[in-house]
Amino acid sequence: MKNKWILFSYSIPATNAKARMRTWRRISATGAAQLKTGLQILPNREDLMENITWLIGEVNSLGGEAIALQCAQVEGMADQQIEQLFQAQIDPEFEQIQIEAKALLTTTDTLGDGGNVKELSAALRKLRKRCEAVRERDFFPSGAAAKTLNVLDSISERLRRPEQTDLPIARLDRSQYQSRTWVTRARPYIDRLGSAWLILRFIDSQARFRFLGVGETPNFDQGELPFDMAMGEFTHQGELITFEVLIRDFALDQPGLSKMSELVKYIDVQESGLPDDASLFKTLLDGLVAISKDDHQLLERAQLLFDALHAGYAKRVQGETI
Repeated sequence: MKNKWILFSYSIPATNAKARMRTWRRISATGAAQLKTGLQILPNREDLMENITWLIGEVNSLGGEAIALQCAQVEGMADQQIEQLFQAQIDPEFEQIQIEAKALLTTTDTLGDGGNVKELSAALRKLRKRCEAVRERDFFPSGAAAKTLNVLDSISERLRRPEQTDLPIARLDRSQYQSRTWVTRARPYIDRLGSAWLILRFIDSQARFRFLGVGETPNFDQGELPFDMAMGEFTHQGELITFEVLIRDFALDQPGLSKMSELVKYIDVQESGLPDDASLFKTLLDGLVAISKDDHQLLERAQLLFDALHAGYAKRVQGETI
């Protein structure tokens, strides 16, 4: 049976209060839940196990003791009960962001009377960054994250209205998005890979990409552009996935993109019942993920896959219009 959980226990001499507090904060930052007094639990993931290994070394250097175990199940508690422990500590953080966001949403109603769009946009970016940080620890989503993002998206839409009263759909100037560094979360899959393909083929042919690990954030001071992340504008908006947002915002109308968008969305939001072409594409993409040594190699290989799909769909669309 595959090990599903990491159990972590530690003790630090009571005389070293600062070290005890620092260690507690670092454990909290991993997203660990308290299973019992003195016993923390995490999902068994490689990156989380690495963090715990570092913590064990730090605790030992402070004269304390620490141990971590990997196990398939916890006797006396069902997996669902453990998952609810994580949700119980994460969901209130999302709810607090929603409270602050709804207050901001109320403020946007006064924009027509001279509201400060710049200040509201800055506040929105901060809320998105907080939401993204919480999502890194949202191991068993209950739906609170999606609800929070919907509120943030509502604010974003209202902030656009004063500047776009004559434009029902946003149109961005591609010349302002050339030779940029685009950043997204590590381990990209269908929406992030498809979006990167769109960027390279139709928006920024000299684009560079950086994949962010746990705890990393975009460097806005150096002009990095996040995509498919809660922060920034190129991400899920309402029912639109990132792939669709890029097509809309840059007015991409090349033949075949609409059909590609449908396929990407099928794979991104559905777990079963995929159409045949989406199911086949997902199988091929899963194969690329399995044989690629890192995210950059995966992206390079996926470009050819998306190129082929686009060429096939474009040919089909052009044939239908003849």
